[in-house]
Amino acid sequence: MKRIWYHIVKLYIKTGLFFFYKKIEVRGTEHIPVKGAVLFVSNHKNALIDPLLIATTNKRNIHFLTRASAFKIGIVKWILSTVNMLPIYRLRDGKETLAKNEVIFNKCYKILGKQQSLLIFPEGTHDIRRLVRPLSKGFTRITFGALAHTPGLALNIIPVGLNYTKAEIFGERVSIIYGKAIAVNPFYNPENLNASALALKEEVSSKMKELTTHVDDQANYDSIIQKLGAIDYLNPDAVNERIKNLPQSHSDSIATKPPSFLWRLLNILVIVNSLFPWFIWKAIQPKIKEIEFIATTKFAIGITGFPLFYSLQALVVHSFFGMWIALIYFVLSIISVLALVKMKN
Repeated sequence: MKRIWYHIVKLYIKTGLFFFYKKIEVRGTEHIPVKGAVLFVSNHKNALIDPLLIATTNKRNIHFLTRASAFKIGIVKWILSTVNMLPIYRLRDGKETLAKNEVIFNKCYKILGKQQSLLIFPEGTHDIRRLVRPLSKGFTRITFGALAHTPGLALNIIPVGLNYTKAEIFGERVSIIYGKAIAVNPFYNPENLNASALALKEEVSSKMKELTTHVDDQANYDSIIQKLGAIDYLNPDAVNERIKNLPQSHSDSIATKPPSFLWRLLNILVIVNSLFPWFIWKAIQPKIKEIEFIATTKFAIGITGFPLFYSLQALVVHSFFGMWIALIYFVLSIISVLALVKMKN
């Protein structure tokens, strides 16, 4: 029953993401083993959107390590647990909570030992900047722990690169690139775990940097981004090559194409037809402290508030004009949102 529920939620989320992004490009799925223990390791730019994109773009039934703060509310904790999410505790959650990670790590060992898959963001926190930050040792502990827990286990890491045109903006484009599998077993030396962990971290970090834009020179980050100009960030190979060959003193102007009159008109119509969820967003927006949570909040309102509000308005239309007019209104409301996304420049 839990598996059925997982796939129902996955389908709903996938539909929501289709309405949220103008285009979702997926590459490298042929690198994902159909069976066997797999740890997906990804860069982390966009809060909850990141794991949702990975979960809905491959066929594996994934378990997720998620920040423990999301599990504070009872009903939310239950919902997250039904879709394979596990809390991971950090120092900011309180030093006394770190001991709870032992239980979570043991669950991870068992998940991988059962030939299942797990997703982790080894950078530790999200960061909207275009770079791969230093990786924590947590994922090496999980991989080596799984090999120790289940002798003879063959374990692969699949590096993942998430690339957004503008991560916080609705109606933009995103690419999810799955890299070639990295066999963990050759790195595992129980007699020297520190050296093993360092070697595995360097290998995974190197592969992740090939799958997403990586600005290594953080001191000049803003200048480099400005010099890149209007480049297609969904193709990290080309972007990273251009970064290597940037001129030392030149700033490209970033070309911005204004939205068409038809799109602006449609945008007004959608807002007028969606006043209640739109007001909810406007009320919540000033309270969002981290830019990485903007898209997550928009998406959450989008997949809950909009369908609910359109359904309630359809019931009102039904009471005045009958079932068929109400159904036409509901369908046109959904189509208008989809058109707004897909027609965006």
